[in-house]
Amino acid sequence: MAQEGLSPNSDWILVEKEGNDFEKLETNFEKLQKEFVEEKGKTVNLKRKNDFLENELKEMDLKIQKINSDHKKEIEEIKQNFQKLIEENKQSKTENNEKINYLEEKIKKTNDLFEKKMDDLTFKLNDKTYSEFVDFIEIKKQMD
Repeated sequence: MAQEGLSPNSDWILVEKEGNDFEKLETNFEKLQKEFVEEKGKTVNLKRKNDFLENELKEMDLKIQKINSDHKKEIEEIKQNFQKLIEENKQSKTENNEKINYLEEKIKKTNDLFEKKMDDLTFKLNDKTYSEFVDFIEIKKQMD
């Protein structure tokens, strides 16, 4: 009985190609996970820095209240610089959160694609196994 469709060699080539694609997806997924962890660490550091800067600003405000009004211009410059640092830090946090959200979405998409590939490969493997089982039948020759 002749097999229709692709030859067994082309089936293995497809399985090999999908295996390579699977390895690339897996590598990409691991890379994204590593980037996600790094970005999360950066967020923690930015939060600490922001908290530190906010505490510094509060301390400066207390010191400013004690300083003579003759130094008001200098005080305003210091306040503006601290406010600028806080705004820059908030902007960095926002950008970092956007990166984390982007990486989370990318990880989800990669994971979904990984699951789909696994399902496809499982289906193909089951189909191939069933196909090979059906193709091999025993034919007995009768002797006259």
